[in-house]
Amino acid sequence: MTAIATTSAPAPADRPSNLIVDAPKPVAPLPSTDFLPDAEARRQEAHAYRSMLGLLGRPVPQPRPGLGVPVVLVPGFIAGDVSMTILSRHRRRHDHRTFRSGIGANLGCTNAMVERLITRLEAVAAAEGRPVALVGHSRGGMIVNLVGRRRPDLVAGIVVLSAPVTGTLSVAAPIRRQLEMLYRLNRRGMHSVLSEDCVTGDCAARITAELAAPFPHDVPYTSVYSPTDAIIDWRTCLDPAAELVQVRAPHSGMGTDPVVLAIVADRLADLGPAGDPLLTSGQSAPSRSRARAAL
Repeated sequence: MTAIATTSAPAPADRPSNLIVDAPKPVAPLPSTDFLPDAEARRQEAHAYRSMLGLLGRPVPQPRPGLGVPVVLVPGFIAGDVSMTILSRHRRRHDHRTFRSGIGANLGCTNAMVERLITRLEAVAAAEGRPVALVGHSRGGMIVNLVGRRRPDLVAGIVVLSAPVTGTLSVAAPIRRQLEMLYRLNRRGMHSVLSEDCVTGDCAARITAELAAPFPHDVPYTSVYSPTDAIIDWRTCLDPAAELVQVRAPHSGMGTDPVVLAIVADRLADLGPAGDPLLTSGQSAPSRSRARAAL
């Protein structure tokens, strides 16, 4: 896919310059309403989903420890870890050990999903002996953002893909209908899935307030978004705290698009091959500069 490109600094001669890396900018809140993508954007989403299913192929084994930064990959709403398979195998081929999120289909209460991911992160970081990078797609990116806020000591950096990280709910009508179905299931006793309170009530208000608070300055943070997104309003991805990178890719194709894969690879490489050891009690995290250079 081709991405639109203007950069805040000239791209190095040996790297493609077909990206936008935006300077952070404030974003006005959007109303909680249905997002209405055009017909072409919907067609691209369907094509990307079919392509993803056809790309799975053979498994790729884990590389040996100590090469690239280890990565936990976090799927979107009702997607499951299998949706991150292409991205996982791409990173393993390039010396990153990758791990599933352990949050299932990502359809529970946001706070519960965050706590489950923290538990998973603690286990992976302890096993790897160092902080771990987090890459999250869509709602998974919002959860990654919250984990980075709550446990920055365990996080080497985060990359979020088409993630509504500004705390505003603005989704396409089919997603709204899926949410309403989960509300009904919750009211009938299936309390492991989202309730209305998680999206529009007090629980949602607490999450929105947490997302509005300052993000830890020493955790590198990149938000990749696409104006052709047909699932969420792309403006909800524009977190002023993040390095903002614009691409041309459908929402469902964010984990398979070659340009997006290259962005993720570049940002993970910025975290270094060896990384920092896990901090012990009483230590403070070392300062890390936020990568701003375009690919």
